Parts: sequence; C-alpha cells; structure tokens
Amino acid sequence: MAPVRRLQGDPVPLYEEGSESFTLEVIHGGFFVGSGCNRAYLDGTKVFYDDCDCDSWSALWLEDVIEDLGYEAAGRIDVYWLLPGMQINEDGLRLIESDRDALSMVSKVKEGHKYLMMYLDHEPTRKENVCDDKVVDVQGTERNIAVQGALRRSNREVAHEEDGDSGTDSDYVPDIIDSDNDIEDGDDDIYQKYADHEPMHDKLVIPEGENSEDGFFEPADSDEETVRFNFKSFVAEDMNDPKFHNGQIFQSVDQLRKAIREHSCKHRKNIKFPKNDKIRLLAKCEEGCPWELYASKDTSRSKSIMVKRHTSKHTCESKWQVRAFSARYIGNHYVEEIRANEKTTLKGLGQLVQKDWKMTPKRGKLGRARKFAFEIIYGDEVAQYNQLWDFGQELRRSNPGSTFFLLLDDAGHFKRCYFSFDACKRGFLAGCRPIIFLDGCHLKTKFGGILLTAIGMDPNDCIFPVAFAIVEVENTSSWKWFLTALKQDLGIVNTAPWTIMSDKQKGLIKAVTELFPEAGHRFCVRHLWQNFNKNFKGEVLKNQLWKCARSSTVAKWQENMDAMLVLSKTAHDWLEELPPATWVKAFQSKFPKCDVLLNNNCEVFNKYILEARELPVLAMILKIKCQITTRIYNKQLEAESMTGTICPKIRKKLEKHVEWSNICEAKPSGNGIFEIMERGTPYIVDIKKQSCSCRRWDLSGIPCWHALSALRHDKISPESYVHDCYSIERYCKAYEHIIWPCRDVREWDKVDAMAIKAPKIVKKVGRPQKNRRQQPEEKEGKNGYKKMSKHGTTIHCSYCGHPGHNKSGCIDYKLGLVPQKNSQKKVRAEPDVSDSDLEDVALVTTEHHLHTMAFVQQGRETYEPEVLTALIDEKASSQREQAQFTPLPDSAFIQQNVLSQMPVQPSTITKEGNLLRKRQVLAAAKLKAAAERREVADQDKFDAAMAKLEQEELQRANAIEKKKSEALARKIANEEKKKAKREAKQLAAEEKKLALAEKKKKAQEEKVALAEKKKLSQEARKKEAEAAKVALAEKKSVAQEGRKREAEKMQLQEEARHKAWEEHLQKVEKEKQQSMRDEQDKSVTERIFPWKEKRSVEEAANKIQAAQFRAQQAGIKASEQYKIKMGEESSSTSRAPYKLPRKASMFDYLKGPPPGV
Repeated sequence: MAPVRRLQGDPVPLYEEGSESFTLEVIHGGFFVGSGCNRAYLDGTKVFYDDCDCDSWSALWLEDVIEDLGYEAAGRIDVYWLLPGMQINEDGLRLIESDRDALSMVSKVKEGHKYLMMYLDHEPTRKENVCDDKVVDVQGTERNIAVQGALRRSNREVAHEEDGDSGTDSDYVPDIIDSDNDIEDGDDDIYQKYADHEPMHDKLVIPEGENSEDGFFEPADSDEETVRFNFKSFVAEDMNDPKFHNGQIFQSVDQLRKAIREHSCKHRKNIKFPKNDKIRLLAKCEEGCPWELYASKDTSRSKSIMVKRHTSKHTCESKWQVRAFSARYIGNHYVEEIRANEKTTLKGLGQLVQKDWKMTPKRGKLGRARKFAFEIIYGDEVAQYNQLWDFGQELRRSNPGSTFFLLLDDAGHFKRCYFSFDACKRGFLAGCRPIIFLDGCHLKTKFGGILLTAIGMDPNDCIFPVAFAIVEVENTSSWKWFLTALKQDLGIVNTAPWTIMSDKQKGLIKAVTELFPEAGHRFCVRHLWQNFNKNFKGEVLKNQLWKCARSSTVAKWQENMDAMLVLSKTAHDWLEELPPATWVKAFQSKFPKCDVLLNNNCEVFNKYILEARELPVLAMILKIKCQITTRIYNKQLEAESMTGTICPKIRKKLEKHVEWSNICEAKPSGNGIFEIMERGTPYIVDIKKQSCSCRRWDLSGIPCWHALSALRHDKISPESYVHDCYSIERYCKAYEHIIWPCRDVREWDKVDAMAIKAPKIVKKVGRPQKNRRQQPEEKEGKNGYKKMSKHGTTIHCSYCGHPGHNKSGCIDYKLGLVPQKNSQKKVRAEPDVSDSDLEDVALVTTEHHLHTMAFVQQGRETYEPEVLTALIDEKASSQREQAQFTPLPDSAFIQQNVLSQMPVQPSTITKEGNLLRKRQVLAAAKLKAAAERREVADQDKFDAAMAKLEQEELQRANAIEKKKSEALARKIANEEKKKAKREAKQLAAEEKKLALAEKKKKAQEEKVALAEKKKLSQEARKKEAEAAKVALAEKKSVAQEGRKREAEKMQLQEEARHKAWEEHLQKVEKEKQQSMRDEQDKSVTERIFPWKEKRSVEEAANKIQAAQFRAQQAGIKASEQYKIKMGEESSSTSRAPYKLPRKASMFDYLKGPPPGV
C-alpha cells in the first residue's frame, strides 16, 4: 500500500496492535547546523505520510516521497531517519543508502513504534560547513546560521531553476535575495522582474527561427550550451479572470480544472472534459465552437502541468444555465458574504447571484449552496465530533479549572457531553445567590439532542450561565447525570442552602429529589398555569391562580384559596394537591433572597443561543463560549459606568416601592419596630432585623413599601438596607473573571483517544422544526395584534353544559329532559414523569480512557461560595437578642425556630409576661373552633346539596325511563306496521315478478322462431348468390378467352403490319437508291431531253401516294371491324366494351388522301 500524504486538517490515524502500518514524519526544506550536542535542523517544514506498509517499504518508496515533495532524489539529497526515543543531538540520525537501512526502520515499527521521523539534507556535498558551525555566543550563532541558511536557500533555488545541469556552476553563489522579493513567496513574476540575471546571460542560447509551436524554446544541440526556460505560471490572483495561453504552467491538474470551470461560469459556456486524468486534460466547448485547451505534464522542462495547445476563440452563444455553475461552486464563491450575514435568505442570495453572474439558479440549488457555505464556515458536522477530545484539552489548557468530558456508547458513538467554564463557576459562587435555574432545549441539527442548561441570577437580576450538557433525550437518567456532574463541579456538599427552579420536566423531579434532597424545589408558575388551563379555562381563574401564587403570607394565601373555592371547587381541589412550597411565595424559603415565580432565566438564555443551537456540535460550543465571553466583557464595561452602591435594576424596583410607600402611615414603637398602616391593614416592620410581616422584604432582600415608610420616618437611606447580594461590589466579583480565547484548530494538541462517531440519526417525518411551538395566546393576527386561536378548544352544549357537542346534537334537548350541570370531577393534567430506574452511567475521561465518576479534576482548587458564607453569617448576626424568662424557659429547638419572632416584654399585668401568648393561644383556639364550625356547616351544606342532587337525579332517571318505555312502545308499533307493509310489498313484487317472467318467456320463443326464419332466408339467399357467382365466373372465363383470342389475332395483324413496314422500308431504300441513279441519269437526260424526265418523275410520285392511301384505308377498315365485334360481345354480357390500347402505327405519317386521287 502506498503512503498517503496527510492534508491539512485531516485526523491522526490510529493503528491497531499488531498492525504493520506506520506514520512517517518528513522534515524538509531546512539545513543542519552545529555538531555533537549542538547539532540541530533549522528552517524545516513538516509533512506527514500515513499508512506506510512494512511489507512493501523500501528505498524506492523514499525516492517517491522525495519526488512528491518536489525534489530530485538522485545525487542531490541525503536522507536520515531518527531512532525512536532519541534526538538529533544524541547521535540518533541514521543515513538511508539502501534497502538494508529501510529494513532497519521496519524492525523498529514491528517493535511497536508507529511514528518515525525522517530529515532531508539538501547540501550533502558541503558537510564541512555543517561541522564548522560553532555555537560560541547567542548573537554570533544566530548571525552565522542566518547567513548560512540564506546561502543554502539561494543555492537550492538556482539549482531548481536550472533544472539539473549544475556541474559547471557548483561553486557559484549568487547574492542574497531581499526578503521582499524572495522567490519562496511563490510569485515567480516578481522574482523574474527583480532578480539579477546578468551572471546567467552567458548560459542562454536562443536559436534563431527555431521556436516551437507551443511558444517555448527548444534546447540547443550543443552539449556545452544550456537553455533557460521562462514559462509563465498561473497564480491565485489569475483565478478571478483566468486567461490561457500556450506554455502556461499550472501547479496541478486540479488548479487547471478549477480555472477552466471559472472561465466556464464567467463567460457562461458549457465546457466538457473528454480527457481528464492525473497527468493530462482536454477541454472542449460545445460542438461547432473552436475553443479548445489541452494540457499535460511536462516531464523534461518544468515538471508541471503545461498548456500544450489552446484555441481561445468562442463562437457559441452564452447560456443561461451552465453545468459548472453548481451549488458547491456558488457556496465557495459566496462563503464570505454568508459569513458576514448568516441570516441571508435564499431569495436574497438568488438576487445577488443573478446580479453577479447573470444566471438564476433554482431555489434547491441555492439551499444546497448555503449548506456548503456553512460547512466551510463551521466545518463538517460529522467530523466535528472527533475533534471534541482536542477541544477539551485546549479548553483546559487555555482556561484552567474548566470542565469538559464526554460519554460514549459501546460502539464509540457520541452520547453525552458536559462542559463548564472556570470564569462562570467562580463568578457564580462569588457574586450570585444560591439559586439554580434548570431547563432543556432542543438542538436543531440532523442529529438532534437536548441541551441542558444551569443558569444563575447575577446581582442585577440578569441571567448568569453556569454549566451545560448535551444529552440524547430528556429523562431521569440524563438529568441525574447532569446534576451529579454539576453538584460535584461546583463542590456542593450541603444542599440545604440551595434552591432549584425548574419546569416539570420529564425525570427532573425525581433527579432533584435524589441529588438535592434538602434543597428547595420551585416550579415555574407559568408552566403550572398552562397545565391548569387545560381543564380550567377563563381569565378569572387565571388571575386568581396568580393571586394565590403571589401570596406572601399564609393568611393571604388562605384567603385567595377560599376565593378560588367560590369560583370553582374542582380548580381549588386541583391546586390543593400541589405542594404549596413549590409555587406559593408564602411557603418559600427567605434564605436565597429571590422571590421569582418564573423560570424566565432559562427561557431567555435559550433564545440567546438560538442561532448556536442550529450549528454542528463543536461550532455550537465555540459559539456559546464566544457569546458568554462577549457578555462578560460587556458586563465589565457596564460595571464601570454604574454609580451608587446597588445595581440599576434593583434601584428601579426600590424607586417603585418608594412611590407605593406614599399610601402607608408609619407608627414607631421604638427600638426599630414600626406599625405601618396601609389602607386600614396593619403591618409590623423591624428595621434592625430587616423584616416585614408581609414577608416581601424577607423573601427578596429589597425593602418593601412598608419598610420604606418606616425608613422615611427615621430619615434613613433606603439603599443602605438593600441586601448585600444586590451591591455593585458583588456584581464586579461575579464578572471579574474572564474566559480566555482558544488557539486555532490547527494548533490544538492532538489527544490520542478513541475515535468519536456521530450519533445515530433517528429520521423523523417532515421538515425539522426550528421555531418553538407557540401557545394560542401568543399568535399574532394579520395586523400584528395578538389573536387567540380556537385550536385545542372544546365546545360545550348550551343546554346541558356537557362538552363535545352543541344544542342541536344534545340528546337531553331532543328528549325534552331537564338540563343538569356537569358534576364530573376534572382530573389534573400534568406531564409524564419518567420513572426509569436506569443505572447511573459512567463518564469517559481523556486522561485515562477509562470509565470513571470522578468529575473533579485532580489538583484543582475548590471553590468557596462566598455568597452562602455571607448569608449564613448575616443570619447569625442579625438575630435580635432575646429576653430571658426564668420561670418557664423554652427548649433550645423552639428558641432556635422562634428567633425571628418579636420578643414579648414583661408588663405590670403579669409577672411572667405571658399574657400576650395566652391571648394568642386563645385567639388560635377561637379561630380553630370557628374553622371547625365553618367546616361542619360547609359539610352540611354539601350533604344537603348532594341529597338534593341525588333526588333530582332520581326524578330525572324516572322521567327518562318513562319516556324510554313510551318510545319503545311506539317503536314496536311502528315496526309492526312497517313489517305488514313490507309483506304486502313482497307479495305484489312476487306476482309482478311471475308475470314478467311469463312475458319474457313468450318473447324469447318468438325471438327464437324469428331467428330460425331469418336463418332459412339467409341460407336461400346465400345459395342464390353462390349460383349467380358461378354463372358470372363462367361468363367471365368465356369473355376472357374471347379477348385472348382477339388479342392474339391483333398481335398477328400487328406482326403482319410490322413485316409489311419493313418490306416497305426496304422498298423505299431501293427506290431511293434507284432515284439517286435516276437523278444521275436525269441530269444527263435533262440536258438532252428535259421534258421527258419531268413527266416520268411526276408519274412515279403519284403512284407512291396512291399506294400509301390504299394501305391506310385497309388499316382503318380492319380497326372498325374489330370495334364492331367487341361491341357485340360486350352488349351480350352486359359489360362495358373492351377497348384495346392503340399502338403507334408505322403508317401514321401516310395519313391523308394522296394528291390527285
């Protein structure tokens, strides 16, 4: 197997154990310096050749590799290979001179070394210069090496240009070329313009008048003279408007093919390739057009692809559709435009293409072109999965402390991925509150998948991304995997101070219960209302649900729940089944200082990364990283412009509370305690404890309008009592860490790990959905206004109230029954929660390629949650010191749980000071008794209502039964009548059927008789016709025989006339001869007897005319007789007379009576 040159961006091959293939790394283009321990190879370029086979490896392959790099192996280059595990300065180089040395390389491969290195020495005849390099000081060494490298590069360039014969010029060293005009830059035209050619003039021999047809010079015949060829090379700049000519040089056939396609698209010509292989190419325009180009590899002069024959004229018409103008061509041409505007529509792209190329491609081609452009911008969607190992290594290198690991299935397919950035984790633990928002969103690629996100809330109440995971589906197993990684990644041990906010996702409730058992779990009220709205519709119930959720005290919640009971008992029972701590403010913990009821943070972030979710996996991760990096930078700029002590959004909330505090009246009680009256309702505010009986200050940490009324009374600044978690200092701590950028993909460290395969595609029917499914209330009408659709609604009967039908289809209305209310209890509609007890799956780490559950990297710093520490310290320090009551001290547990209550001061009424407590107990007992009485009354009312409903139901059932029996009797009578009618109809039908059958039988008999009669008449007519036919045939045969005899007779007559004609001609000829003799005699006679000769001539002429007239009359008479005979025969057979065709007569010219007759 031949070695394969690795292209830029290709993955590193992995060889199995026992494999005899290896990778060869070739370093070329440089030079050796120094000797011994100072020996090194400088200014070299690396090239990799993969899949080299040990069985076929030999020195010949090395020569092919050298020629593939563009060098000549024979007598010009020495090849060295480096022993595995050794360096150049450790005497590890070995010269390759024969197959024996190549077999030494093979032996190392069989020992297990799959990667070998090889160095090319381009100056083997000047090794003495290599040994003379002395590394004495840094500056001197660098200067010596630089000069020597420049000289050697110059020698190599001259050698390559002269293409071989350098024996006479081996000592020639040209001047050092300036770097601005260096030939290594690949611009041959600039080199030819600025290089000094004076020393080369002596070697150029240009024979006069001997230029070849291809436009280049032929070599001279003398061995002592050499020719230098000056062929023009095709450069990248020429691709914009390619022009061809004889002798033009191309680097490869691919470059020439690309230039021809560019010419085809630019001029709108359909160009074909009759010959197209690795060393030659023939391009022709359509039939009838003279344009043609032929190029092949020039092995003797340029060793490149050269144009040998070209006709540049086009005579064909430009086309509106060109085969070369493909979707891939359009994508490559407009990749930068699409990169600048990724939201380019197909219509806009089509208009741009039409403007530039005067062609209008179809919409499908434009879609494929945009897809190819995205593949160029973001890379191949499948190949990116195999780059995840390298990205994880690069992320940990550039951002130490960041986490990235993968989970693969047994076959090596991608399954899950978790990643988080160190700056996000440090900022979250240093400046954000201990609440985590969880949600998942769908990825919009062909492989699908779910992106799980963990989002925090910064001091300005904005989103703060923490961690992410890509999973295959959303279930209990995937959520456990993500939350386990998140918990260990953030170093969470005690889950009590933490709060989780989420939707009722599949499997999420069970995962949070297991992994965060002591944490508070809140549900998004908006998603709760969506489930509530499936059974209980209406704006009134919706508003009452939100009132219940916003209740900040238990009493307020109970009041709103009683109002819900009045509106709908089933809706009230539906809500009572829910744990109130998951959706009601009154039962939520005040520790995290967050009173949000919605999971909007995740929704906002999902919309924020909407474009990234449509990209391939690695491009999506890089896009998210870039967006978060930019966000952190912008937040740092915002922090610099902030003024005061608290964040801007918190200040706006505080100002709104200040406006609402105008309706409150503060009554101080001393020691920082106030009684606030708001529209007749008292509230207790404790400034020192930073608490209000409405619990809004306790839940959010922002003073409510009651607290602001007390602060206004004491002339205290409101911002000083805002919780520290909203301060600008905390905001700066949250965004003080930055995310460092990663290097280019080509510079990433290659990780020797298992190859990652793309996930298996589960193809779904229809086009993949990219937009979120909108709720009915979110849809817009034609004018842009919100429009409520009727999709999903259920009609209800206006008579009985039951769903699924209207009044016209109501059975009760048709039967005349009294309508009844629908007393069926509605069942709660909640999403399915996955109960899959899948075993916890392990993670695959790049460090050991083993299955492990160690999510935290070794040697990484543990994070200290500063906000949690501050909140715990604040709780301990903000407790008011309680008075000690000696007679009856409370237990430590009760004292710990009532620390937040206001202490009771001793008074003159009681020595123990427990009068207030007794009053509270008495009031509680009264409330309990009233509640019991109310419950009993409600139960009695309920029993009475149920009894009444049962009685009405019984009456309704009896009425229905009576009507059913009457309807059944009527039905039976109607059926009997119908049966009698059916029997009478059947008898009449049978009689009618019999009469019809008799009639049909009689008609059939008549029809048979008529057919027999018709048959006999037909047979008689047939016999008569046959007899007439026989007679006619006999007549025809007789007539035909008569005509035959006449024809024979006419033929005999014609033969006789022909014979007479011949005799006549002979006679005429004789007479002519005789006349000629007579004329001769006449001439003599006329001279002697002129009157006698004239008379004899006239007599002879008269005789001839008389003979001719008699013959003509005889022919006419015979013809008339024949006609008379044929007319008699035709009249006897009742047929038209037969007329023989007239033949030309030889006597026609004799017609007419002879003169004188």
